Amino acid sequence: MSTVRLERIAEQLKQEISALLQKGLKDPRIGFVTITGVKITADLSSARVFFSTPGTPEQRAESEQGLSSAAGFIRATLKKRLRLRTIPEISFHYDRSLDDGDRMERLLKEVRAQEGWDDPNRVRGSASEVARALREHKRFLVTTHTNPDGDAIASMLAMRRLLLQLGKEVRAYHVEDAPVNFRFLPDLAEVRRDFGDEAFDVTVVLDCSELERACPLPPPERRGMLVSIDHHLSAEPLGERYLLDPLASSIGELIAEVLVELGIEPDRDLATCIYTSILSDTGSFRYSNTTPRALQTAARMLSAGVQPWEVARAVYESQPAARLQLLARVLPTLEIEPRGRYASIVILLEMYQQSGGGEELIDGFINFPRGIQGVEVAIQFRETAPGRFKVSFRSAGKVDVAEIAGSFGGGGHRNAAGCTLEHPLPEVKRRIYQAVEAALPE
Repeated sequence: MSTVRLERIAEQLKQEISALLQKGLKDPRIGFVTITGVKITADLSSARVFFSTPGTPEQRAESEQGLSSAAGFIRATLKKRLRLRTIPEISFHYDRSLDDGDRMERLLKEVRAQEGWDDPNRVRGSASEVARALREHKRFLVTTHTNPDGDAIASMLAMRRLLLQLGKEVRAYHVEDAPVNFRFLPDLAEVRRDFGDEAFDVTVVLDCSELERACPLPPPERRGMLVSIDHHLSAEPLGERYLLDPLASSIGELIAEVLVELGIEPDRDLATCIYTSILSDTGSFRYSNTTPRALQTAARMLSAGVQPWEVARAVYESQPAARLQLLARVLPTLEIEPRGRYASIVILLEMYQQSGGGEELIDGFINFPRGIQGVEVAIQFRETAPGRFKVSFRSAGKVDVAEIAGSFGGGGHRNAAGCTLEHPLPEVKRRIYQAVEAALPE
């Protein structure tokens, strides 16, 4: 008999026996049983019926005895229901493959725990494998995420400078302007608005938890090997070579580790970019990601010639009037939860027109609600198109805002994350406030 015919008969037997068991057999030894499969001999003389049931080994043995006792009754019933010339002799067997699967799953869980596979803070990839990719190839494209912040812009310029020190051909590319307070950075004028027509050996993507967040990339046949450096807690590694370290303060800190692997001492311009990246993402060394490693890396950059007061003045004390005019329109939108546990601001498209500025002016606005005493979560609702809002979160440390953002399809770090919602603003606020309240500690 053909294999297809045997499989069809086996499936019929499985369905009919399952239906009989659902109606119930009178033998009390038979517990909650699921038929998992049927194997029939080629001559239809016998059928091995496999079952699973919860409980102890003794309870499973009792179910098997009960089913074996009922085998004659079941076979007689099948003769009446199925149009088969021969109904095979039936024997019941506990399906031990499920136990093997459970045992294998337990072993895998143990290995994952021992190796730290499920630790969200574990480092994936390495600075050495990124360094090898940079050393082995010639033509590079470097980019980062859209709506760039200080870490994104500074690290992109740092990677460009690093590659130039290696003697490589490099094109740094971004589709948007840098925030105004980071336009002092060396070589910013060399950043292109497009990736051109050339083919690259390697495309380096920085500070992106997913490719959808990056500036548009060339088609695969022109982008070459994809290399990524990231520190988002909710991210999965991107590309063929990568360095993903959720405990790093910034991308600049990770680029400094790649420098060590390459045996390169940074010049002053490269050091300025790395230092600015760290300064920006640690909130001027005030946030919880200000670790000994971050401070040690910053100190190394000072030794390379960085003037910290010059960087601080450029980042924090060189604001255009349009930024303050925009801020004057944003601050009246401040809302504080009655118990003072979270606060929010709103940035609408019309506010840019009224102030004569754009998105490049809003860097740091979320720190105003974040700085209110008692606030655990700061929220910024930024309108990016009519009915579409980019929601940014900042946590004082007790609330994992990456988890909140993740529930809306976003991501980020424990203390800084974001997502996008397409609803009218009142509905966006309702959903976000509800999620934040659920995440706040009692």
